[in-house]
Amino acid sequence: MTPSGKTTLVALLTVAGLGLTSCSADDDAPAAEQSDLESLMATDARGDQRAAGGATAMAMELGFEQVQAASESEIEAVRGNAADRAGTAEELTVEPAACAQPIAELDWSPILAPSDAVTRVDFSTGNFQGAGSVEVAGITEDTGGSTQAADDVATHQRAVEEITTNCHDLTMMLADDSEPDWAELEYTFTAEPVETESGSGLRWQRYPTDDPEGQTTTALTMMTEHDGYAIQVAFIGGEDIGDDEFTDITEAILASAVAQLD
Repeated sequence: MTPSGKTTLVALLTVAGLGLTSCSADDDAPAAEQSDLESLMATDARGDQRAAGGATAMAMELGFEQVQAASESEIEAVRGNAADRAGTAEELTVEPAACAQPIAELDWSPILAPSDAVTRVDFSTGNFQGAGSVEVAGITEDTGGSTQAADDVATHQRAVEEITTNCHDLTMMLADDSEPDWAELEYTFTAEPVETESGSGLRWQRYPTDDPEGQTTTALTMMTEHDGYAIQVAFIGGEDIGDDEFTDITEAILASAVAQLD
């Protein structure tokens, strides 16, 4: 038995934009990783590609040597899955119930924008139990985007503000594939705002309500808009992502992406 729509949306919650699991890095492909970076930084690369390349170069400098750029087919698959989840906020089991809509709107990242110029790169390292990514999308007509793309960014940013202001401590029901018939378990979700020189976003944690010391998922996501592009850097993994070090790392990667557009 598969989980219902309401559990699928939150179980796949891509606050950090990390639903693209097929883009995990390959330990045995350093040549391919270097090729990805060189393609992104080529003189004829688009702005979204150059920004993602700058972020990737900084991530590698900081020790995240496993990198992989998402293919067009992988991005289209993520967009298709997101379309299937769209409009299901009323099916979510969230308390307080008024937080269901902003939680649903949090399930968004720049590669979902209606834009012809989108790039995503995933990065990780062997001693880090998690993953990071950068996503860049043109959101104006001049950069391959549209009015709708800019509106989507604004909607997401409003959701982040609503969650960090009014929905920063809530419970939600998630499907647990370790339980018979995908039984739903209650999880506690907490969030706090994060703001740096280059961007802003949130850090959230999720853990079983009945077992606060149990498996905790932590995510950090920061976004900015610059010269017609939306840029997001995100990490998801264990509790160490809550450390100030990861805020500094995320800021450095985001700043490197922005610098490529100046």
